[in-house]
Amino acid sequence: MAMLNYSFDLPSDFMGYEWEVTAKGCFSGARITVGGKQYRLNFYDAARLGQEIESELESGNVFFEPNLVIVRSVTKEEMERAVEDLVRFGLVVSLAPE
Repeated sequence: MAMLNYSFDLPSDFMGYEWEVTAKGCFSGARITVGGKQYRLNFYDAARLGQEIESELESGNVFFEPNLVIVRSVTKEEMERAVEDLVRFGLVVSLAPE
């Protein structure tokens, strides 16, 4: 299967606060552009995702997060690897464009 052309974009100053994002365990400021469509991705690590789900359920709400991507740790390297997998395995078709 041919690799689709795509771009993965983080805020230009991301490296300055990556440690904070990693500690927080979530980040929604990343975007991927594939085939002329742009998608905002919501990255979580498993621990933070569990906290978010529990918090929403305890509040009587449902948990819903479009374009949810779970990574081992919310770092630039892990997010880039996840995006590469989304493209390589054709999972981009399941994302909701902006």
